[in-house]
Amino acid sequence: MHVTWRAVSVLVAGSLMGCPDNPPSERADSGTPVPRHHVIIDAGWDESAQRLHAVMAVERNGGTITVPNRDGSTTRIVSRVEDGGTRIIQYFNNQGTLPVLTTRSVGEGSTHWGDYDEDSRPDYHYDRSFDDAGVMVQVWLDDTNRDGEFDRRRTQLGDRGDLRVIQERMMTLDGGVRAWRVESDEEVPAIQPHPDEEKDVTWAAGSCDSMAGFPADLTSTTSMAALPAIHIVTGPATGACSPEQTARILEALEKLPAGVECLVGVNSTLGAMLKGALSGSITTNIGCGGQCPGIRAATDPGPPSMLGELRSGPYRINIAPRVVAASQGLDRTLLHELLHWSTGLKHAAVDDGTDQVWSCSRFCSRCTLDGFGGGDPAADCARCSDGSRKMSCGSKQVENVMGSCEVFAGHVAGSGVDPALTSCRVTDYTFYRCSTCAVAQASYCDGTPIPFPLSFPTGYATAYRCCRGCYMGEPVRDCSSIPPLPADATTCNLPVACGTL
Repeated sequence: MHVTWRAVSVLVAGSLMGCPDNPPSERADSGTPVPRHHVIIDAGWDESAQRLHAVMAVERNGGTITVPNRDGSTTRIVSRVEDGGTRIIQYFNNQGTLPVLTTRSVGEGSTHWGDYDEDSRPDYHYDRSFDDAGVMVQVWLDDTNRDGEFDRRRTQLGDRGDLRVIQERMMTLDGGVRAWRVESDEEVPAIQPHPDEEKDVTWAAGSCDSMAGFPADLTSTTSMAALPAIHIVTGPATGACSPEQTARILEALEKLPAGVECLVGVNSTLGAMLKGALSGSITTNIGCGGQCPGIRAATDPGPPSMLGELRSGPYRINIAPRVVAASQGLDRTLLHELLHWSTGLKHAAVDDGTDQVWSCSRFCSRCTLDGFGGGDPAADCARCSDGSRKMSCGSKQVENVMGSCEVFAGHVAGSGVDPALTSCRVTDYTFYRCSTCAVAQASYCDGTPIPFPLSFPTGYATAYRCCRGCYMGEPVRDCSSIPPLPADATTCNLPVACGTL
């Protein structure tokens, strides 16, 4: 059954329980066929949805397409399907000849290579596979200072239940040997609930099952033709969405293609993963049964896999009824949850609402200031963007205080900082160790240093270094003699693209 958006009001007044569109499913207990009622709403086909579906068609079937980005640039996508079903997709910036992202998928395995500065050296690598026991293994590698060597590695084992997350950093050990050093190794719950707009004493993440109340009966669902992988659970089951709730969720989902288009423009890697999940054969089911105080929604994380679905059942997004009733921020909440479902990204251990999932969901929901951790769209832009897009968000000078200049020297090793700035000079002929060292660095709008390559010809990422205190004597080159950071050095304002998101 296909229903136009004009008919939604009629369906709300009556029921969204349509005629069975799909073949009856088989019950695992008795084999008795259960009628499946799935209503498809013919809505959401605006220009962004049409472009999204055109891109998905090229990526699935092969071919070339060029699409405009929100900042005026373009992305050229070249896709091919090889023998054996291997799909290779390459993304090019504007008229570039080197791909900024290449994805290779075969079966349920996937590998991404990112070359954001287009210098033929990978800046980013992602790999998803399954070990002999069928456990999903995801590995992220980053070259944070763009020196041609991966220096950050994150390994995530598992997909449903508890996950093991290992964070590592490339270090120089005794003898000059470069090797990975584990910085953290922890087990965390896979489902991370999305708290209300402000975390406070009502947030009960550790004391309440955020999936409690999700409907057990998934035989009655509604979806939009533009987003067939997202099913809203309807019908009489406890926790299913009422006709009024379904209409509100459909209205919020109509904004999703524009959000996906925004994400693709600022972060091609996350955009590719979200598009891949939305165009795949595995669905995620939205229920309206969230019961936990202070929790807006919770999601089974991805990336969605057939093995995960066979082992653990259908993928779920459980939204609190009060969130659906209020409507405000509902589209942002859905984008946030779908990012968890499609990418498997988790929040940081100390969650302050400013990681990539939070930032991308705010920035690509019309650069909203609302939501936990919100208030700075330029910072959200930088945190969401991949390496090729961060500078489009602006830049600023940031002063960092470090324990000593030796610490600073280790922090900037290999990043192209003037060697003279890594020595704490008291006079032209006397050198002492600083007890505290202040450094001004050119930074993205989220405060992270801008990594200039060693061959950067016109200067260094560091504007100044001053010694706030010495272990011996008084510092001559102290911070009081350093002029304040220039106000015109900051270009972190509301991104121009926010007016069109």
